[in-house]
Amino acid sequence: MGVIINNQNTKNLGFALVGRPSIPSADKKYETIEVEGRDGVLTKFIGYQDLKFSLKFNILFQSDIKQKLREIKGLLSVAKTLAFDDSPNFFYKIKRAQISDTETVIKQSGVFSVEFYAEPFEFESSSVLEYENVYSNLLIRNNTSYFSQPVFKIFGQGNIKLFVNDELVEVKNINEGITIDSELQEAYYQNNNLNHQMLGSFPTFEIGENRIRLEGNIDKIEILPQWRWLT
Repeated sequence: MGVIINNQNTKNLGFALVGRPSIPSADKKYETIEVEGRDGVLTKFIGYQDLKFSLKFNILFQSDIKQKLREIKGLLSVAKTLAFDDSPNFFYKIKRAQISDTETVIKQSGVFSVEFYAEPFEFESSSVLEYENVYSNLLIRNNTSYFSQPVFKIFGQGNIKLFVNDELVEVKNINEGITIDSELQEAYYQNNNLNHQMLGSFPTFEIGENRIRLEGNIDKIEILPQWRWLT
């Protein structure tokens, strides 16, 4: 099994996975609330903790291990996504990666471990959905195990209303278009922040069927669902 980091297979970069990895399930996070006069505390589910897992690699070309380590460290410093080549359509979003062994140990064995810190989901690669007939109801089904935070790219002008499952997002005085990114919690056009022109909460796609409707002077809409699964 190979590892794909930033769409590059590590085998082609001179280092390969040792053994089959075991990716843990994400732990739930809870908030505890003390209520005066009540025995015990109330617990409220507030999300999932980041994943932490370790992968072991061996260096394939040992003629110059020091140079190869420089290249590996450079790749890990900018690691954004990680997938396994037996399931290339599913990936993890990496927050941080670091080699846990010393350079001396690596030079002796050619083997090293990397600690990865990732978002608590396995993301599924998804194509951009494009619709030009935007005045009829659109139906998008979420077949995963968790709600998603999609990206909406709307091409149009003026005042626009976006309904997702009857939740309204309204944007004002748009010149050419707007991108509504529910993961980043940002509304923008190119490099211009448009949060001040948006009213409402950033929409999500819940498990099952989701209804989308638009109102206003709209040419088309592109939607990146950003499907994700609980690990």
